[in-house]
Amino acid sequence: MKQQWSRILLGVLLILAGLGYAGDVMGFWHFDLFFAGWWSLFIIIPCVVSIVENGFDTGNSLGLVFGLMLLFSAQGILSWHRMIQLLFPALLIILGIGLLARPRRVPVPAGEVPPADLSHAPELSAVFSQETRRIANTITGGARLTAVFGSLTVDLRDAVIAQDIQLETTAVFGSIHLLLPENTLVYTKGVSLFGRTHNLMPSGLPDNSPKIYLDATNVFGSTHVQP
Repeated sequence: MKQQWSRILLGVLLILAGLGYAGDVMGFWHFDLFFAGWWSLFIIIPCVVSIVENGFDTGNSLGLVFGLMLLFSAQGILSWHRMIQLLFPALLIILGIGLLARPRRVPVPAGEVPPADLSHAPELSAVFSQETRRIANTITGGARLTAVFGSLTVDLRDAVIAQDIQLETTAVFGSIHLLLPENTLVYTKGVSLFGRTHNLMPSGLPDNSPKIYLDATNVFGSTHVQP
C-alpha cells in the first residue's frame, strides 16, 4: 500500500508539471521548472518518496530538511551562513525524535510470544572484515549477529528451522545480510540511526510457517533480510 502511495505521489507531481507547462504555453501563467534551486528537488523528492514508503527515519528526515534548506537558500529566504548554523541543531532534533519514537515493526500476531532468552546464544561477528557463514543443519533457539566496520552474511537457505527463533543484530558502520528459506515469516523491530532494516521476505505466508523474530540495531549501518 505504501509503494502504491509513492507511485501516486510521483504521478501527481508529473501531472502537475505537465499542466504547468501547458498553462505556460497557453499563456495562462508563467511556469518554469528550472527555477532557482530546482536541483534541490533531486534531494527532496527521493526523501519524500522514502518517507511515504518507509515512514520517517533519521536518514530521510535529515535529507528532507537539508534539501529544503538548500531550496530556501537558493530562493533567498535563508542565507548560506544561517543554513550552516541550523544544520547542527536540526541534526540534534532529528536524532532526538528518532530515539524517542517507537521503533517500527512488523506486528506480531495475538498470542505469539517470541523467545527472549539469548544469554547462551551463539554469536557471529565481522569486525573490520567480511565474513560469510553458510548453515545447512537444523537450527533452534537464536543467535546474536554483529558487524562493525564490516560485512556479515549468514546463509540459512538450506537450514531447517525446527522452531521459532530470535535473532539480535547490531550493524555499526557495517551491514548484515540474512538469507532465509522462502517459507519463513520474519517479524522485525529495532532502532536505526542513519541506517535501515530491509525486510524483503514474502508476505501472506501461512501461520504455521517457521518464524524468525528479528531485533535489529543499525547505526550508520543496515540489516538486509531476503530469500
